[in-house]
Amino acid sequence: MKQVVRTNRGEVSVREAPLPRLEGSGAIVETICSVFGAGSELGGLRRAREAHQHGAVPDHVPLKECPMSYQSTGRIVELSADLQDTYQIGDLVACAGIGFGFHAEYGYVPKNTMAHVPEGVPAEEAACNNVGLTALHILRRAQFQPGELIVIIGLGLVGQFAAQLAAAFGGRAIGSDLHELRLDTARACGIEAAVNPRTGDLAAEVVQRTGGLGADHVCICVVQGSKALTQLAVRVVRYSGIVLLVGGYEADFTGATDPEANPHVKELDLRWVYGRGPGSRDPQWNYDGIDYPIRFLRWTARTNLETFLHLQATGRIRTAPLLTHRFPVDRAGEAADLLIEHPDQALGVVLTYRRS
Repeated sequence: MKQVVRTNRGEVSVREAPLPRLEGSGAIVETICSVFGAGSELGGLRRAREAHQHGAVPDHVPLKECPMSYQSTGRIVELSADLQDTYQIGDLVACAGIGFGFHAEYGYVPKNTMAHVPEGVPAEEAACNNVGLTALHILRRAQFQPGELIVIIGLGLVGQFAAQLAAAFGGRAIGSDLHELRLDTARACGIEAAVNPRTGDLAAEVVQRTGGLGADHVCICVVQGSKALTQLAVRVVRYSGIVLLVGGYEADFTGATDPEANPHVKELDLRWVYGRGPGSRDPQWNYDGIDYPIRFLRWTARTNLETFLHLQATGRIRTAPLLTHRFPVDRAGEAADLLIEHPDQALGVVLTYRRS
């Protein structure tokens, strides 16, 4: 079968790989489509590519390849016995997470990392599940309430979905990004305001729209930032507000001379957002199918997945406007190059698989 792989030099290509086998409670899924994650997934590739180009990874270092996976949709072709009352052969399922949402023709998917795709949701839209779950986890970590305002710095796929989810939760969202494609997409999907910091003033926009109060929450949804960006987040959030840091963002809050940019003076809460929700970093939950008692933990990565798909099915989340390009899997390297080298020209990039 065809499998997309990445290298330690930031390259992406397609290789032949052996077919997967059932390894426990789960399913073999034949992939219809998968979607690259431009932030967490390709951000590491971008850094590896830059390191190699600048000589930090010399040519004599052995080339290492690793299979890629992030988010996908496909049909079940083989099923473990314990799931035959829950799923059937041929069911359309969304597969979420690194190691589960394969960029390959087939993959073994444990039970907690997949969910039925509701009728009416296109496969390529359901394949945006991992970035959607990250966005949903942002709002859960924020304990977001109806009527509140969240400012989203970085309108990639995660930021786009976070803005839409804020509205679906009865709240408001303002976004900021350097790329006009992302700003225009957010506006088309109903964001309250979208600001390009090269031509606009995000802080002034927030002051004007909140009567000087500031945002209840600010979420930094970028892979690489700066001290100035971190201080901007502090500046636009209200006193005793919440700043959320997504993925591996390294925030530097030191050296602020302006009290409005000082998290200590403003008595802020800082919260990190990592993964799809509870369970997503737990090997026993992911691979062994050991779930948490719903009585004590209502929201996990799996119930978040089911919720996100339901919001897509009911039209409260719009995904189609976010998908800008489609490539057959054989051109996965070209698709990755587009996102890494030209982020101003692409947003959601879909890989399609001919067998399906």
